[in-house]
Amino acid sequence: MTAIRSAGPRWAARRPWLDALGVFALIAFCVSVAVHLGGRGALATNASVDLSPYTGSGLFGSWFRFDGRWYDLIATRGYWWSGPDVQSPVAYFPSYPLLLRVLHELTGVSVRLLGSLVTIACGAAMSVLFLHWCRARVEGTVARAALITLLLYPYAYYFMGAVYADALFAVAVIGAFILLDHDHPIWAGLLGAVATATRPTGLAVVIGLVAVVLWKRQVITRTAGRTAIRFGDLRRADAGVLLSVGGLLAYMTYLGVRFDAPLAFEEVQRAPGWDQGGGPRTWFKITWFQQIKNLPHWTVHWLQTGDDATFLRLQYATTVILQGLLIIGFLGLAVVVWRRLGWGYGLYSCALLAIPLVGTKDFQGAGRYLMAAFPCFLVLAMLLGDRPILRRVWWTVSAAVLLLWAFAYGRGYYLA
Repeated sequence: MTAIRSAGPRWAARRPWLDALGVFALIAFCVSVAVHLGGRGALATNASVDLSPYTGSGLFGSWFRFDGRWYDLIATRGYWWSGPDVQSPVAYFPSYPLLLRVLHELTGVSVRLLGSLVTIACGAAMSVLFLHWCRARVEGTVARAALITLLLYPYAYYFMGAVYADALFAVAVIGAFILLDHDHPIWAGLLGAVATATRPTGLAVVIGLVAVVLWKRQVITRTAGRTAIRFGDLRRADAGVLLSVGGLLAYMTYLGVRFDAPLAFEEVQRAPGWDQGGGPRTWFKITWFQQIKNLPHWTVHWLQTGDDATFLRLQYATTVILQGLLIIGFLGLAVVVWRRLGWGYGLYSCALLAIPLVGTKDFQGAGRYLMAAFPCFLVLAMLLGDRPILRRVWWTVSAAVLLLWAFAYGRGYYLA
């Protein structure tokens, strides 16, 4: 097994959950400082933020950006639908805003503050669960390196205070797979339902849970060039993983009953400003290739003029190009997951990557979607295990980009 020589704290082996919380707390503190400093300067655009004060906004206000406003509206006012050509909150799945609404009703605390606190709590819980999942497969030092690799990922600030649903989604996903590891498919399916009611990428969780069950039970085997399928090896309770689709079906049912549009979350993607409708232009990433084509021209123009509008275009192009390259890199890691961790987790990783590959016009948002591809971070740590210099370089560069991205997020730049 690949080994990482840095042993970490001696108590980490006895109390790995405490080690996970310590690593998360240290990185989250540094990221929070970067976000806070970014929010103290001139904003990129007032349209990107809501500066109205709330209790706790002095400390957490810079985390309330972009989609956070939609979650706040859903939690306080509910859903509405104005047709596929107008932006509306039906694009956002209900688990996260529903949780914020319940906590707000119970505590009276501002939904905006609760959004950051829930994200931090879920990020910490995700760190503990991810380390636990990794330690079941590799030695402790490799598992710890995988956690550090995940938390230093350039978009990991969405686990550390942003009013977004990504941290809740990650907790539900990893928790579901851990329950399946411990042979609790029904509970895994129920927690998977939370995931499918949190993000549209939750469909990959359904595929992954089913695939891991089939892999664990060795339903599909290949011997001497022949493939054998034995459904008789499945247990009756294994069907419980199918409960995971319940979150998606419940939301579709709600949309169908209230708005007569069960796929409203998909239809509204084509609204002006989002422009994520399906079709060849989206599938073949025409917009993404246009960003690559225009990048040199915008760079030269900005260096010559210092024009703010050009800088915003340059910034957007740079980030979506990076996210496209990350997708390509993670596809390679998914192949390694297939080989080292089993085809069940490999299929989950591929399914998760396929959604932004097919559904986004320029990979915008893919950077944070990839955080749920948690098996890829483990195999990345395994690949870096015998390369300490490369590992240090990777962590250093990734941490630098993470802090830069966090600062820019606080400043109001749209990065993912």
